Amino acid sequence: MKSNLRYFIGLLLFTMAFSSCKKSTQLTEDPYAGGKEALGIRFLNEPPKPTYGSVGSQMVFAISGLLPYKDKVKCYMNDTEAEIMEVTSKTIKIKLPVGSSSGGFTIVVDGQIFFGPQFTVSGKIAYDATFKPVIGPNGNVSQIMPLTNGNMILVGGFTDYEKKASLKRPINNIVMINADGDYLPSFASGLGSDGSLNSIARLTTGQYMIGGTFSSYNNRKSIGGLTRLNGNGSLDSTIVEVVNLTPLQPKNSFDTVAAFNGRVTGSVRKLFVYNNKSILIGNFSNYGEYFYERSTRDRKVIGYTPMDMLMRLEANGKLDESYNFNPTTKTSYEKPNGSINDAFMEADGKVILVGSFTRFQGTGVNRITRVDNNGMIDPTFLVGAGADGPIGSIRFNATTQKYIVSGAFKSFNGKAVNGIVMLKKDGSVDDSFTMGTMEGGSVNFSAQLSNGLVIVTGSFNKYNGVIRQGFMVLNPDGTLAAGYNTTGVFQGIVNDIYETTSPQGFPAFIMAGFILKFDNRAVPNIIKVVYEP
Repeated sequence: MKSNLRYFIGLLLFTMAFSSCKKSTQLTEDPYAGGKEALGIRFLNEPPKPTYGSVGSQMVFAISGLLPYKDKVKCYMNDTEAEIMEVTSKTIKIKLPVGSSSGGFTIVVDGQIFFGPQFTVSGKIAYDATFKPVIGPNGNVSQIMPLTNGNMILVGGFTDYEKKASLKRPINNIVMINADGDYLPSFASGLGSDGSLNSIARLTTGQYMIGGTFSSYNNRKSIGGLTRLNGNGSLDSTIVEVVNLTPLQPKNSFDTVAAFNGRVTGSVRKLFVYNNKSILIGNFSNYGEYFYERSTRDRKVIGYTPMDMLMRLEANGKLDESYNFNPTTKTSYEKPNGSINDAFMEADGKVILVGSFTRFQGTGVNRITRVDNNGMIDPTFLVGAGADGPIGSIRFNATTQKYIVSGAFKSFNGKAVNGIVMLKKDGSVDDSFTMGTMEGGSVNFSAQLSNGLVIVTGSFNKYNGVIRQGFMVLNPDGTLAAGYNTTGVFQGIVNDIYETTSPQGFPAFIMAGFILKFDNRAVPNIIKVVYEP
C-alpha cells in the first residue's frame, strides 16, 4: 500500500515538472521587455552649494549623466518647478522659484524621477534652535499659561518633561518651565493629577484653578474634574471634621481635603476666572458638593445638581445659581445639542462658545454663540447664521481686536470662508480677510499675531496652488505672506500659541500641542518659532 502511494506521488510530481518544463519552452517573448532603459543619471554624494538659499537665489547640485538629456530635464524644489540655469557633466544649476519651500530636490527625465538631497529655503521665519526642549513633554500639551516673570506653566496629558521625571519628583500633566524651556523643579505639584488637564486659569490671589479629567491631585482624593492650587503648584487643602465611626481612634474625626469644594460629573474642557469665580465649560452633566459633616474619612457624601456643559462656581466651590440656572427646574437650561470644542472669555466676563451644536438653551444657533454675565445667550453678538459645519477653535488678539475662528465649515453667515473666518469684536464677519483655496486636507488651528499675520496649521498641502505642507502664514487679507512661507513639512496638532521674543529680541511665538514635525525636522510637543517683523 505504501509503495503504491509513493509511486502515485512520484508520478504526480514528475507529471507536474514535465508540464512546467513543456510550458516554459513555449515562451517566445522576454517577460521583462518594454521597461525603460537606465539613463545613467545619478546624484553625487555632495551637498548643494550653497547649502541653503532664499527665493530667487541660484543653487548648484552635484549630479552625473544629465548632460545628454539637458533639453528634456525638469527639476522641482519640494514639488515646485524650478528654472534650470545650466547643466554640465557633473552639475545642474537652478534658480529657486517663487513659492518654493524647504524639502527634497527632484529631477524628471523622460518620465523617470531622480531624488536628490534635502534643501533648506531660507525666509523670514524659522525654528528657534535656542529654545532648549529637545524631548519636551512626552504627551499632548493642552494649554500654555505665561507668567509675569517669563516662566510658563504647561498642562496636558503627559508624564514626563525632558526626561526629568523620577520616583522622587514625578511629573504628571502639569509642569513649570522658564522662558528658555528649562524644567523648573521648584514647582511643587507632587504627584500631580491622575488624569489629563485641559485648562488652567489664575486667580487674583496668585492661586490657580485647573480643570480636566482627573479625580485626585498629589494623591489627594475627593476631587472631580477641577480643583484649586496654591501659587507654588501644591494643592490648596484644608482640614475638616467628619463622622468618626471608631471613637477610639480620634484621628478619624478629621480629614484633609481640597479646600475648593466643588466638582463635576464628567470633564472640564475650558476654565476661566472672572471676579474670582470659575466659569466651567466641558462634557459634564452634574455639579457636585461634598457634605463632610455627613461623611467619614473613607466614604464621602456628595450632593448633585444637574448642570450640563456650562456653569459658574463661587470662590469656595459652591454653585452660582445666577448663571445658566433655571430656578424652576433647579437645573441648567437646555444643554447644547452638540459638543463645545473651544471657548474664549472676553475682558468683561462674557464667554464665546464654539463647537458642533446648532441649539443652545432652546434657541437655534449655528455652532457659535456668546453668553452674558448671567450665562444666557447674548443677542448682541452679531454672528447671524453662524457656521455651516463644526468649529474647532477660536482665538482673539487684543491688539488687532479680531477673532480668528477655524474648523470644518465652508461658509459663515452666508459668506464663503473655507475653514477660517475673521470676526470683528461684535461677531460680524470682517470682509477684509478672504480665505483662499486649500488642497489635500483641512485646518486644525489658526491664530492672529499682534502684527496682523495669521498662523494656520492643519493637514493641507496646498494653498492657492502653492505648496504649503501643514503650516502657513497669511497676511491680514488672507493671502500668503511673502517670505514667511518657506518652511517644509509640518505634522501635528496645535492646541495653543503664545507670543514672545527670541533671545536676540526678534518677535517669536511658542506653539504647543501634539507636534511631530516642523520644517521637515522632528520636534518636541512644544516649539518656538522666530520671525522677522
